[in-house]
Amino acid sequence: MAVYKDKNKTKDGRSWYFKVYKDRKPYKSKRYATKKEAQEEEALFLLKRDNPIRKPFVLVAKDYFNSLYEVRKESTYTTYINAYNAHIRPFFVDYYISDINTSVIRKWAEILKKSVSTASYLNKIYSVLKNIMDFAVKNYGLAYNPVSMYGRFKVKKEEVASIEKIRYITYNEFNKFISVIDDELWKTFFIFAYYTGCRKGEMQALTWKDIDFNKSTILINKTLSVKTASVYKITSPKTNKPRTISMSSTLKRQLLLYKQSMTKYKDFSNQWFVFGGSRFLPQTTIDRHKRQYFNLSGINEITMHEFRHSHVSLLINEYLKSGQTDATRFFIMMSERMGHTIDVMQKTYMHLFPNIQDEIVNLLDNL
Repeated sequence: MAVYKDKNKTKDGRSWYFKVYKDRKPYKSKRYATKKEAQEEEALFLLKRDNPIRKPFVLVAKDYFNSLYEVRKESTYTTYINAYNAHIRPFFVDYYISDINTSVIRKWAEILKKSVSTASYLNKIYSVLKNIMDFAVKNYGLAYNPVSMYGRFKVKKEEVASIEKIRYITYNEFNKFISVIDDELWKTFFIFAYYTGCRKGEMQALTWKDIDFNKSTILINKTLSVKTASVYKITSPKTNKPRTISMSSTLKRQLLLYKQSMTKYKDFSNQWFVFGGSRFLPQTTIDRHKRQYFNLSGINEITMHEFRHSHVSLLINEYLKSGQTDATRFFIMMSERMGHTIDVMQKTYMHLFPNIQDEIVNLLDNL
């Protein structure tokens, strides 16, 4: 039993494989990118084949993530495995799953609380570990899940709950920010972000065929998630529900102007990514230019996700200025545009309706 390197690589460069016996017959695995990966897969194969009493936690976790990759979105998988690598694997790397009990979980939790400050993120990490151990109960004969028995992280009773403030830029701040951008690609990119509130992955995956200039609409039916610099996946949007959004005249003019410059390329195609051409814009490139333009403008930098907050904030402000006060109606209209449920919209943005409490008081005063 060992790993070998095949002289003939696959198209994507994989050449390492392992050979073992399965049911007394020789078995040759598929090829892997590195020797280490082949060795890990061999260990996992033997773990399943021999079903030993003592099962290394890291191999069970690897099996869990292999199964997770088949059924969950790339972005979800990446979020889970990043949390695992940063906050779970370092502590449990030398443990066997049969040796993990509530006492061990308590030690891990105490260490984790020193590096993670919010209960919400602590419980996200907790959920990843719980899922791994649930997988062990179901697939490896573990008698019970000690993570479930220990329970979730709790906020101290004396801590005062507060609304998590969202960051956004105002319309005037955005105009100051966009005024320093002289590159047509990046000017269009950030105008699109501010005037649509689309998610970063949705913008990266957008193609010219998704834009209907006659109807002034944009089809959001996919998102892009990146695993490595050379490996990416395009899937359905976060909620698995495509949506069509209307574009403003400002955005439409900018997109038409930008498209004119793109169609000058001989190989231009409607299959091209709107932002990037034949290849999508990498996250590092987006971050670098965003930082550069915020520094030039003198406006405090926000994240790409906070451009979504800025879009909603802009529309709430305009909605209130028009004399409208029905928050429920607003969130019903916006839920489709943002690709969120009404409940999520209300929980996230209700506090931006400052007149809600005034209306409640007026009802009481009319008694």
